[in-house]
Amino acid sequence: MTDPLTSLPRWAYTAILSALMLGGVCVLGPLTPLQQAPVPQGSPSSGSRERTLLFVGDMMLSRGVGASMKVKGDWTYPFREIAETSRAADLTYGNLECPISDQGRDLHHLYSFRADPRALEGLRQAGFRVVSQANNHAYDWGPSALLDGLRRLRAADIRTVGAGQNELEAHYPVIVDLDGLKLAFLAYANIEPREATAEVDRPGVAWLDLDQVLADIRFARPLADLLVVCPHWGDEYAARPTREQVKLAQKMIDAGADLIVGSHPHVVQPLEQYHGGWIAYSLGNFVFDQKKPATRRGVMLRVTVRDKWIGGVTLIPITINPNYQAVLARPAEQVSKAQLVSRDPRMPRAQ
Repeated sequence: MTDPLTSLPRWAYTAILSALMLGGVCVLGPLTPLQQAPVPQGSPSSGSRERTLLFVGDMMLSRGVGASMKVKGDWTYPFREIAETSRAADLTYGNLECPISDQGRDLHHLYSFRADPRALEGLRQAGFRVVSQANNHAYDWGPSALLDGLRRLRAADIRTVGAGQNELEAHYPVIVDLDGLKLAFLAYANIEPREATAEVDRPGVAWLDLDQVLADIRFARPLADLLVVCPHWGDEYAARPTREQVKLAQKMIDAGADLIVGSHPHVVQPLEQYHGGWIAYSLGNFVFDQKKPATRRGVMLRVTVRDKWIGGVTLIPITINPNYQAVLARPAEQVSKAQLVSRDPRMPRAQ
């Protein structure tokens, strides 16, 4: 007979053992799978509700972007031209590539980012509900800035994923209930520095270790209707993912993820479908101050959810103007059409 504890993520197993040793009770949440079934093509159930999820790429609110906001005295400025679109979604997600804090010590990485706490105003005004801090810049100013930023984001009613005060918090899925539609988010970093990795008794980010990721996915799968995994990975400025990334993404889908939304390359990479799940390897930049032309173009991924299943996906091209503002792209400014494997997005996952 298989011991059910052996299928738990390492952090969950550690938490249970710690609780038992302390004579306490560890509550990890329900483990009974939710009933799901694909909706026949063209036959939505009566009374079904459609929801829209919007995913954007890398956001960095320090350096040139931060200086622009400070000079103008407007902490919503980077999002002013795009906020109407981002607020229209039921949930908007992005990769926040900096801590938002006035604390910490510069660890002098090659590039060290830390955003003014007033930049939170822009994220709120743009309608962000979830941001990932599982990236190579969340730890630029050390653990105190990371933790302070997480506290500030949560106080602003913005959920954070992929980082925390210890390994358990960094790996634990973030569950968002959109009036009956339950979404689970997991996020991981696969870009140095490894010193940013959260441990049992140390703050940091969730590191992308495949065995651990698959265990986290299997743990999170029963807790939500849709499971989104957000890896920070790949090669900067590369037009396509590596073979290793493709294999990793497919294993995540096979383990139970519905949607993979990657970040870090700072340029747009292909969108594809695999076994009923969707993989966006990189959406490029959303708000950043990089100079390469390709880094000033990106896409937003709009996901339509019907009957708790992904009913369609749309790529919305954006550009970053000279003032570091995200704007909807004009046809002449759009990125080349991303590769899309066209299949029924509501197709049941292969067994």
